[in-house]
Amino acid sequence: GLRPGLFLDRDGVLVEEVEHLHRTRDLRLLPGAAEIAAAANAAGVAAVTVSNQSGIARGMYGWDAYEAVEAEIDRRLGQTGARLDARVACGTHPDFTPNWSAAHAHWRKPGPGMLVFAAERLGLDLARSWMVGDMATDAAAAKAAGLKGCIHVATGHGADHFEAALSEATQGFTVLPAADLIEARDLLTGQGLLR
Repeated sequence: GLRPGLFLDRDGVLVEEVEHLHRTRDLRLLPGAAEIAAAANAAGVAAVTVSNQSGIARGMYGWDAYEAVEAEIDRRLGQTGARLDARVACGTHPDFTPNWSAAHAHWRKPGPGMLVFAAERLGLDLARSWMVGDMATDAAAAKAAGLKGCIHVATGHGADHFEAALSEATQGFTVLPAADLIEARDLLTGQGLLR
């Protein structure tokens, strides 16, 4: 059967929140980042980052800078033997993308597009997959994509989005709070995604 995925927001979740991060020298992996990726790797769960990158739409940096940051994330995770299976990013924004449409909105969180795309490319069972995010839009995107649940971490913008993120929970969609990726990993082990 299809394997589940662990979807991670990047900025404020996997890496320290830096406004429009685009320089490798500003990059810091957050505590538990390598460990949660390694736990996914060991469990046969695809580890995928899904990230809105509005700085691209704003003209603050380009895809080349994005790719350089991603390569550095890979390098640092790789030092511990951990890896991401894929990364998906959306470089549009309703205020900065000309002729913004429903098609754009599908891709940008809270739309489900990035998660659905990764699932199609990697052969993932979205109904058994989880998201880890710091914003209500992460939980909303996960719910819209049909995931089992979302762990809402207090890192990044997490504290400001706590109530809105938890309010995305429904009978079929679980939202659980965690301090950070270390606690998120424990919760996802308890949920049977990781071991």
